[in-house]
Amino acid sequence: MLVNERPEQFSLGYDAKPCQPEDIVFCFWDGHVLLRTDESARRLPTWGEVATFCDHQEPTHAFTQDQRRCFLLNLPSMEPAPAGFAWEQARVFRVLTPQEDSYALMVALHLSAWYAKHRYCGVCGGSPVPAETERALVCPQCGLVQYPTISPAVIVAITDGGRLLLARNAHGVFRHFSLIAGYVEAGETLEQTVRREIMEEVGLRVKDVRYISSQPWGLSQSLMIGFHAQLDGSPAITLQTSELAEAEWFRADELPEHAGPASIAYELIDLFRQGRLV
Repeated sequence: MLVNERPEQFSLGYDAKPCQPEDIVFCFWDGHVLLRTDESARRLPTWGEVATFCDHQEPTHAFTQDQRRCFLLNLPSMEPAPAGFAWEQARVFRVLTPQEDSYALMVALHLSAWYAKHRYCGVCGGSPVPAETERALVCPQCGLVQYPTISPAVIVAITDGGRLLLARNAHGVFRHFSLIAGYVEAGETLEQTVRREIMEEVGLRVKDVRYISSQPWGLSQSLMIGFHAQLDGSPAITLQTSELAEAEWFRADELPEHAGPASIAYELIDLFRQGRLV
């Protein structure tokens, strides 16, 4: 199942009804999230379980997934986790199960970052407040309305017959081999971004650029838009060393281990492994 083919009903509509004890609450602090730990498993906590720990702060409605309402809190400090809880890096969504919880954590992370970055109005410096009827922040001083920021980015499976191009980043904490990716610039089409990023990072030309799937990606508050492109010309790689540590061509039986199935990169690589990228 591709990452955007999700069976649950998911609504980002704003719900002004106060958080109830049975509602899910995501508590964030500096890239960490508070999770309930039951034996060796992790699960999302309810408001009834974390209300006293959160010092009577009022959580903000994030979204509704199936019949469960989900809220979030940005905490001012990381207090020691109470018994039965643990602070985890928010990247834990890569291994969190079930899939619905993994997806919910990723979306909550996106909204948490947006709220944290918009504590002040960009026009007058006022303090925005949540809109009453929609997912937005409104400045009571100048009236500026701000909606969640979503940055479009492309991610591309580049094939040369029976080979797939994979690369490793030169920076950051994610050092697994993955696909070429990059943000869309002002004035670009998605297809132009695909060709530019590939040329910049590995010096290759491609043809037959084809959309495959998409995925919201909370770590960077972006929408990852997945493509398949075929090599057009020489397979010789010219590496952009400021961005990438290495890049190589791999056959299906040579593919290195990936970080996990919670990303569109994994889905595209798996399509190649199955012989379905043609």
